[in-house]
Amino acid sequence: MMEKWIENFKCVMERGNAGKCPFCRSVNMDYKASVVVPESRLGYMDIWCNDCKKAFHVSRMQVPEGIKVDGEIPEGLKY
Repeated sequence: MMEKWIENFKCVMERGNAGKCPFCRSVNMDYKASVVVPESRLGYMDIWCNDCKKAFHVSRMQVPEGIKVDGEIPEGLKY
């Protein structure tokens, strides 16, 4: 399943947006990164489609400066 989300992860890292949904092709996508260890900016990220509710979780990553860390992760996502 991870292969389907690689382009979305790249879009977030390069452009700050989540691109198109790899399932329904919607552009109504969003993401949120969470920093758990502030000293090293280690944390995780969730990327999801607001239309079909498919989602992907990236664990144990270094969260770059400028990546969105505010907002809420919606209920009912399908990982």
